[in-house]
Amino acid sequence: MVLLSVNAGSSSLKVSVFDRQDPHTPISSLAIENIGIDGKSIEGAIVHIQTWLTGTLSIKDTDIEAIGHRVVHGGERYSSASLITSELFAYLVSITPLAPNHMPGTLAALRAFIGAYPNAKHVACFDTSFFHAIPEVAKILPIPLTFQKENGIRRYGFHGLSYESLLASFKEHEGVAAHNGRVILAHLGSGASVAAIKNGQPIDMTMGFTPVSGIMMSTRSGDLEPGLITYLEAEKGMTPAQLSDLFTNRSGLLGVSETTADMHVLLDTQEENPQGKLAVELFIYKVKKTIGAYAAALGGVDSIIFSGGIGERSAEIRARICEGLGFLDIVIDDVRNKDGARLISSDRSDVGVHVIPAREDETIVAQTITVIEKEA
Repeated sequence: MVLLSVNAGSSSLKVSVFDRQDPHTPISSLAIENIGIDGKSIEGAIVHIQTWLTGTLSIKDTDIEAIGHRVVHGGERYSSASLITSELFAYLVSITPLAPNHMPGTLAALRAFIGAYPNAKHVACFDTSFFHAIPEVAKILPIPLTFQKENGIRRYGFHGLSYESLLASFKEHEGVAAHNGRVILAHLGSGASVAAIKNGQPIDMTMGFTPVSGIMMSTRSGDLEPGLITYLEAEKGMTPAQLSDLFTNRSGLLGVSETTADMHVLLDTQEENPQGKLAVELFIYKVKKTIGAYAAALGGVDSIIFSGGIGERSAEIRARICEGLGFLDIVIDDVRNKDGARLISSDRSDVGVHVIPAREDETIVAQTITVIEKEA
């Protein structure tokens, strides 16, 4: 039997295929981009996937036992992966305002896959569940507590599936002691976040109430002063929709550089593009400052892990983030870093600095197996 991992973004869809008997490495994967652009629909993407499965991989619909779906938000109700029922689906619809830029695409993909594969079991794997039991001081916001509880407001945390996969790989390769140490994880991609882990459990994270919060990202602002929002509403007449577009789609690297959200392009042109150079410097500063803050929250740091498109591919960004962190006994080995080695810290460094690719699809499949075995 076959298991599928589905990761649906706002305009992209990635599907990985796993053998039920060997669920650790995908047989094959397929990514479809620009959904919702130039007439490309989620339904058309599903047809393409079905053709790929049956024609290229010789996998019939009846061969698919279960499909695990990455779901950005599980709200307060779901603390672990769960079988998708009409009740769960209705709940996801109800919490769409908590992640309005992600949930519509996720829900559209769920509808399409459930319709295309009605006989398979469908499992929701939540990005928020990893942080569900985070310490209270990292969970609450400094606004009236009763108001928070009545309205389901809390810091939820995101990128949990990525962080789970990184920790699993870290435990497998670097050992239990390293896994149970004081670890700072930096998922640096188009969406970027940092998390603090102690004894294998999260104690804090930069993304809080929504995936727009935290550190600066490619087009998302990250954390902002609340007064800015009320100012733009009252003095500039901006609507909630306009504010959401500004902070989600026109800020971050793109907003500061005013040219591109692509870190690779910004690095290549930083010498002749002062605003692009400033955008890169601000991104590095935000991440570096967060690492320092999380080292304080953890009472020190034993390991730092870089992941995500920027974190995995840019030796320059990694080096510049770690530069000046010598007071934490962090020393980078330039050769290892430029070579993209798994361990990029020097043998003289008291802190191990690693580069580990996130494998969310493997985490999704592992969680899916747990759910369907429990339901059996």
